[in-house]
Amino acid sequence: MPDLKTLLQLTRFPNVFTAVSNIFAAYLLTHQDLGDWPAFALLVGSSSLLYLAGMVLNDVFDVAQDTSERPQRPIPSGRISLTAAKRIGATLLVGGIALGWLVSVLRHTLTPGIVATMLGAAVVLYDGPLKRTPLAPLGMGFCRFLNILLGLSLASIGPFQWHPMHWLVAAGVGIYIVGVTLFARTEAQHASRRLALLCGMILMLCGIGLLGYFPRWATADLPEAAQPLPQILGTWLWPIMWGLFGFFTVRRCVPAIVDPSPLLVQFAVKQAIFAIVIFDAAIITATHHPVPFAIVIVAFLLPMHLLGQVIYST
Repeated sequence: MPDLKTLLQLTRFPNVFTAVSNIFAAYLLTHQDLGDWPAFALLVGSSSLLYLAGMVLNDVFDVAQDTSERPQRPIPSGRISLTAAKRIGATLLVGGIALGWLVSVLRHTLTPGIVATMLGAAVVLYDGPLKRTPLAPLGMGFCRFLNILLGLSLASIGPFQWHPMHWLVAAGVGIYIVGVTLFARTEAQHASRRLALLCGMILMLCGIGLLGYFPRWATADLPEAAQPLPQILGTWLWPIMWGLFGFFTVRRCVPAIVDPSPLLVQFAVKQAIFAIVIFDAAIITATHHPVPFAIVIVAFLLPMHLLGQVIYST
């Protein structure tokens, strides 16, 4: 049985908090509070298990490349066998889908189970057939898009029947992750890599732009908790905040575009992943939810940072 540190490295555990923060933000966009905590907890569990499964299966499918390029990873180093990693990945995948269907059974709606199943399939599709193709960033972005829909799943009046504002938030997060994934890819040659990095940054900015625009799509039929605050719609505070998010994204990415060394690219990608939590918290600050909800989401940065000091997370 592998030790705890090996398992945390295999699953890139620090990053799972970004999946959890997605569920927090999406769920609170459609609920007054966390009163239905059993269903909420199951959605968090489903998202977390599916994310961790994706990280494990990523290493399973990449074992040949990791053996030559990253021999320190858990499988090539022999700290965990390929067979054991496959078993762990499959167990996490099935567990995540099962929790989604449990929410469906408990709340009498098919949507959570359907979305969890689609997310599980998208994870396998990305880690397997798509990983070495130009469609890989789209595949990863689609996984995040579905993760947001999983958090929204108990608000759907029928399968895939959400408010346009909800679709916009899911699309914004998805497009941002497409950009992050494109930025993180290293297979291309040095010269073409700069173009890929630039395109990745532009896509990140597009995703940030959509997230900053989502309050404008609110309508009167949304529940009170999901209604944007008057100061969000009536002042420049909200656009300025998202403009700053865009500025810091450019500030992180440009040095890696100018000098696309592994160290600078990895630093930019790590910071871009951390920013997901900030975006999720910002989404909540735009609505009538109490500030402590946003503080709880931001607090996920602490375990991400602490665990990230000892566990490779990109």
